[in-house]
Amino acid sequence: STYIFGAICPKQGKGAALILPSCNTEAMNLHLAEIANAVASLNEAIKLKSDTESIYALGIAQLGAGEKQKAADTFNQMLALTGDFGWARVFIARAYQEQRMVKESIEEFQNALRIDPRTPEAQYYWALTLLKANDWKPTPEVQLHLQEELKLSPLHFLTNYLLGVFAAIQKDYDSSDRYLHVAVESHPSQPEIWMYLGLNARGRKDNRTAERYLRKAIALNEAGNPKEHLFLRQAYLALGRILLSSGRKKEGEVLLKKALELDTLKQRQEVAATMNMMTAEGETSAILPETTEVDDWNALFGKDHFARPPQNTAGKAEKYLRTLLGSSFNDLATAEALEEKYGLALKHYREAMSWDSRIPGLQRNLGLAAFFAGQPGEAIRLLRKAITETPDDAHARAVLGLAYVATKDFTKATQTIAPIADRAVQDPQLGFAWAKSLAETGNRKAAVRVLRSLDRPGANLSIENLIQFGKLWRQLGETERAAQSFRRALFIEPENADAKCALKLSKCP
Repeated sequence: STYIFGAICPKQGKGAALILPSCNTEAMNLHLAEIANAVASLNEAIKLKSDTESIYALGIAQLGAGEKQKAADTFNQMLALTGDFGWARVFIARAYQEQRMVKESIEEFQNALRIDPRTPEAQYYWALTLLKANDWKPTPEVQLHLQEELKLSPLHFLTNYLLGVFAAIQKDYDSSDRYLHVAVESHPSQPEIWMYLGLNARGRKDNRTAERYLRKAIALNEAGNPKEHLFLRQAYLALGRILLSSGRKKEGEVLLKKALELDTLKQRQEVAATMNMMTAEGETSAILPETTEVDDWNALFGKDHFARPPQNTAGKAEKYLRTLLGSSFNDLATAEALEEKYGLALKHYREAMSWDSRIPGLQRNLGLAAFFAGQPGEAIRLLRKAITETPDDAHARAVLGLAYVATKDFTKATQTIAPIADRAVQDPQLGFAWAKSLAETGNRKAAVRVLRSLDRPGANLSIENLIQFGKLWRQLGETERAAQSFRRALFIEPENADAKCALKLSKCP
C-alpha cells in the first residue's frame, strides 16, 4: 500500500515505527516487595492461562526482582510459544535493557540479527542501549547502528530524530535538517522537532526561517500543556531574542518571560543537560550529565512519551509492566504493518491499546491498520479523531478519505481529500478516490479535471489504475478516453478480462 506505516507511522519503510521506547525510570526504583507481589500475581495468572504476554511480563518482573536465571528460563518459555524469531529476541533484549543489563541486551540484539538481519528495530534499540550505557554520548558505534537501521527503515521516526539531534549538536545543520524533515513528516505535531529546525536555521543566521519554525514549535506546545514540554524553553528563548533583535520588543519580552516561568530550580535541573546543546563548542558532549536523575527520554524529548496508566490496586509494578507491554505490542504491530500483515497488526495494536491506551499515535495507527485489514468503518472512527487533533497529518487524512470511499460516503470523502489536493493528483490511488467522489456527488467538471491530471501522458499507471480510470471515464461520458484506458491495459496484459469485456472483445463475466 502507498500508505504504509513508515510513512504513516511512519514506518516508512521496513522498520520506522511510531515506536517509542518505554521510558519509565520510576520503575527502576520499585520496592522489591511490590515486584515480588507482581511476580506472584503473574505466576498465578499463568497457571490459569499460559499466554505469551503474561509469560513475557513475568520475565520482566523476575528481572526486576533480581532473579536473572528465572527470567532467562521464562523468556525461553516465551520463545517456545512464539517461535525463535528476530522480533521476539528484540522483545527480550528490551526487557534486559530496561534493567540496565547492557551485556545481556546486546547479546539478544545480536541473536535477533543473526536469525534475521532485517529484524525491524534491532539496530535502533541496540543504539539506544549503548546511548543509555554511555551517558547519552553519540559515539561512532551508536551512530553506526542508527545508520544501519535507516538502511532498513529510511523513514524510521526516532532514528531520524536522534541523528538530527546529534548532527545539530555538531553544527552540521544540513545533515540535521535532512533527518529532522523526515521525522517531522510523520510526526508534524511533535514540537521538539520544529524547535530543532528553528535552532538550526538560527545557527545559519537565517532568522526568518528560524522564526517560522520556532513559532510552530511554541504553538504546538501551547496547544497542549506547556509544562509537559519543558525542553521547549529553548524555543521561547531563541524566538524571544530574534524578536528583540528585530525591534519587536514587547512580543520578545513576553516570550522571554514565559521562558523564565518554566525555569524553576527543579526544572532547570531537569533540562540542564539539553538547554545548551545547540551552543556546545568543540567535541560533542553527553546528552545527559552523570548528575542528572531525570528519565533519559524526558531529557531528550522534553517529556515522557508514555502517559501514566490509570491508577489501580496492583501498584507501581503492574503500571510499569502495562506500559512496557503496551509499547512492545505497538512495536510488533508496526513491524507487521510494514510487512503488510494488516490483520496481525490490527490484532496487536488492539493488544497495545488494552495495556496502555495512551501511547502516542496508537489510535492513529490502529485506524490505519483497520483500514488495510478491511475494516473501513473502524478506521473512520479512529482516523476522524486523529485528523481533528492534527489536521496537517496528510497520511492519516489520505487513508480516512479512502475509508470514506470504501463505505460510499462520497461527500465526506471529497471534503476530507480536498485539503491535500496537491498530494491527490500525484497519487493514482488517492486521486482516483477523489475523482470518483466528485463524480458521485455531481461535480462532473471537477472530477474530469482531477482524472485528467492523473491520466496524463507518461504517468506510471498500473493495470488496476487503468481499469479504474476507464470505468470512471465511461461514467463521466468520456467514451473515447475510457476506450484508450482499456486499450492501454490490454497492451500491458493482453488477456485482461475487464478490459476485453469493456471493449466488447469477449463476453463479460
